[in-house]
Amino acid sequence: MNKISTFSFLLLLLMLATNFGCSESTVIEDLDEVVQGIEYFPLEIGKFISYQVDSTIFDVDGNLTAVINTTSFLKEEVSDTLRDNEGDLVYRIKRYVKSNMEDPWVTKDIWVSKRTEFQAERVEENLRFIKMVFPLAEAATWNGNLYIDERTVIPIAGESMEVFKNWSSELTLLGQPANVAGQFFEDVTTISHADSENLIELRQVTEKYAKGIGLISKEMWILDTQDIAPTDPWELKAEKGYILKQTIMDHN
Repeated sequence: MNKISTFSFLLLLLMLATNFGCSESTVIEDLDEVVQGIEYFPLEIGKFISYQVDSTIFDVDGNLTAVINTTSFLKEEVSDTLRDNEGDLVYRIKRYVKSNMEDPWVTKDIWVSKRTEFQAERVEENLRFIKMVFPLAEAATWNGNLYIDERTVIPIAGESMEVFKNWSSELTLLGQPANVAGQFFEDVTTISHADSENLIELRQVTEKYAKGIGLISKEMWILDTQDIAPTDPWELKAEKGYILKQTIMDHN
């Protein structure tokens, strides 16, 4: 199995990469709902979005599970461009973090992203995700983890987890109004990248994109347990994994 060596408090670190490609795995079920959709994934030098990131880590310690809650802040700013091996334009996204609102931003790392005629991609800790496929269509499905082995193991609080098991991307809502963190957005598209649950595993990942802004909300529930009681909520029975909620604060 593939193994990734680091996973820092749930903010998936993205590394610079230039080997992108196109996928034709899209299934569009309702052509009447088709829109191009690139405006939901804008890329422009100088554009930034800042977020509040609330995370919960479940750490198994013997017969007990420690629950660690943290809040931090993240800022992403498109800083530069380059060309990849296929000649496509790739955008460098500089990421800043801080633990408290009054603290100055500290440079964390550089991510990369690109948008082609067919899809929008990001590389996260050397893992290549297909975030959207174009044209957008409600109920469209695709393999967002086409380039990722679902058996890839990531250590979380010292425990190995197959984070990407049973992921599958679907556009669930197209161009609908939404309130996120007390802010109203008139035109939001919602994408589910994972929605899989059984007695011992939960994989749910949802992203919301606002037209002309980009990602405004991300929520991840990556949890494992040996408590098979079906009525127990995951917040109580989870033994390892994490919950992450990333919500927009500001943008330009």
